[in-house]
Amino acid sequence: MLRTRSKITIGYLPLIDCAPFVVALERGLFKKWGFDVCLSPEPGWATIRDKIVYEELDFAQAVCGLPVVLNYGLRSIPYKCTSAMILNLNGNAITLSKRLCGIEGSNPEEIAHGLKAKRSYPLLFGVASFFSSHYFLLLRWLKRIKLDLQKDVRVVALPPPQMPIHLKQGFIDGYCVGEPWNSVAVFEKTGICVATSLDLASGHPEKVLVANEKYIEKKKEEHVRLVSCLIEACQWTDNPAHRAELSEMLYYGHWINQPLEIIRHSLVGPFRLGKNTFIPGRAFHVFNAEKANQPSKEKENWIINEMKEAKLLPEQSTIGISFFRLSFYLEALKLLSLEEKKSFVPFPLL
Repeated sequence: MLRTRSKITIGYLPLIDCAPFVVALERGLFKKWGFDVCLSPEPGWATIRDKIVYEELDFAQAVCGLPVVLNYGLRSIPYKCTSAMILNLNGNAITLSKRLCGIEGSNPEEIAHGLKAKRSYPLLFGVASFFSSHYFLLLRWLKRIKLDLQKDVRVVALPPPQMPIHLKQGFIDGYCVGEPWNSVAVFEKTGICVATSLDLASGHPEKVLVANEKYIEKKKEEHVRLVSCLIEACQWTDNPAHRAELSEMLYYGHWINQPLEIIRHSLVGPFRLGKNTFIPGRAFHVFNAEKANQPSKEKENWIINEMKEAKLLPEQSTIGISFFRLSFYLEALKLLSLEEKKSFVPFPLL
């Protein structure tokens, strides 16, 4: 694939689900697709939001609600952005402090009773963003165990890497976050995972690829080409046979500053839930299967409905313009198919 390389900057957080970007860089896919990429690690989702708005980033890994936040100016400067790709599904868990002991194997009613018995004042939970699936899943779980968000619980936003530390120090009682930060608490024996994405909303959209305004129409060709590149990276990432190699790639490349066993616990599995439940890593993180990358209307509606349920959007509000670009994604799929045909080398006939 010969073309002048496009220089772009992509923001991301050092999480397990930044894997498609790492794979695209480490395996030469960015170069193959004609990109000179700077991957910019960021401390939190608010930084991603601000750097997209001020165009310090061309593209970014983002929580699924960010396109709504920016396009409609929810607690932010209004800014036109779009997403033509879902980067992954699932991957989150709810972790409780081990100080709240004796509850991990219980049913929802027993968990709720145990939590209330342990604290005489509201429990404090952390989430990565109020516009993320983490918050939506936490609200679902609280509703399931019949804890009142107004009386029994307070929720604060924290950068993901700070959550295990805050849990260990007793500043928070639990959190809902992506990996590896649940596994960190499990391995440090300070926390217990009591629910995952699979329990609460299996197949939910997790992170999306957000493009700043100039890539919506002015640089559409580059945008489509980048999506093709990242779909190819997601295909490789999602292959169970590659998960052990991917874990080593993230560890030895210093993309995630955690021990290899923690990264493997999440990606390869089995991921430990409670005392005696184990989840295959392949099911916990979905990067390409089940049409994961397609920015469908169904996924868009899920995000909007969850934001309404969380009272981040008025119940009767109508989102008139789609913030997903399915047409870009379909063009990217077609382009990827053409490239695969070009690179296909048939076996010689004997």
